[in-house]
Amino acid sequence: MLNRANGFQLTLGDPVDRIKGKSSATLSLKHGLTKKESQIMNTRFACSLITLLGVLTLKPAAYATFHFMQIEQIIGSVAGDTAAQAIQLRMRAAGENFVSGGKLVVFDAAGLNPITIVDPVTNVANGAVGDHVLIASATFPSHTMPAAVPDFTMANLIPASYFAAGSLCWESNAGTIFWRLSWGGAAYTGSNLGNTANDLDGNFGPPFGGAIPSSCASALQFQGSATDFSTNNAADYLLIGSPIVFLNNAAASFTVIPPPPTFTITAPDPSASEVPATDTGKFRITRMGCTDSDLSVFDTIGGTATNGVDYRRLRGNATIRSGRPSVTITLRPIDDTISEPDETAILTLSPNANYIIGSPSTATVTIHSNE
Repeated sequence: MLNRANGFQLTLGDPVDRIKGKSSATLSLKHGLTKKESQIMNTRFACSLITLLGVLTLKPAAYATFHFMQIEQIIGSVAGDTAAQAIQLRMRAAGENFVSGGKLVVFDAAGLNPITIVDPVTNVANGAVGDHVLIASATFPSHTMPAAVPDFTMANLIPASYFAAGSLCWESNAGTIFWRLSWGGAAYTGSNLGNTANDLDGNFGPPFGGAIPSSCASALQFQGSATDFSTNNAADYLLIGSPIVFLNNAAASFTVIPPPPTFTITAPDPSASEVPATDTGKFRITRMGCTDSDLSVFDTIGGTATNGVDYRRLRGNATIRSGRPSVTITLRPIDDTISEPDETAILTLSPNANYIIGSPSTATVTIHSNE
């Protein structure tokens, strides 16, 4: 019922949301209008009704306020801390901030054993195209600068056993999958299917070819723009390294700061002799943490033996190559004619801003004379 100031009365026989699709609607105009005025009113009303029906036709279904969403970025751990996880969603359309209608669910390598990562009970404030939603673990903010302020805290972590292969889905509370990110290549044998709202054929496969990294600071990131559909996970996603930046719904940015690796030194072969020449000693420097780049470590050389005189000169530094957890330094005694007691070569790790010195930080090799 709509009352006008000039006194006429408009009655709709069906609720507005039921007008769409009907062959006719029961309408009556009650007023002492002239025939011409009635025709004008009928024309205006018809135009208004057509406009309303157009709006209703374009209006998405009830889930449309959260379903046009990408899983834009995911990090499974920071430098081995598998409790430091974050997932960043991105809106493909305006008005997608009513995220209480959706949830994030992760599946294992067979597409089974679902675990709900987060099931928001509130919405976020901003809903423009490209706006983000940040879901993070309680530990994640301690690994970012500044400390991350997520929109939602994970109720459950992605299990480390799912890192090799699995599938993460943004879905409705009723279970309709609107975006799927699977990883592990052929090791993932579960479903790649989902709704066609964000992937035109409803198939998000094949999966991304690799695992979710756990030893360094790497994120799996969607390479398309905010309005892009999914093509397939293998083509759409790429592992990225530093700087890794996450954004929340307020557009605040948080850069992941992985802790520097920790170095220790040992002597797996702590004894060497002047003769035979093959009787060498060995030091081993080991790093714990990220191994995705070359890194030099420095040491001071001490002991009763003289560097370059009693053994071949050691440089006081070594480089651990990318992908390797350690480097071995070989101590080669020099055979002389001097009768002398056992002597020692001691290597001690030196401080540096690029790493942390762990324990043990000193190692000793003993040199035996043949005279």
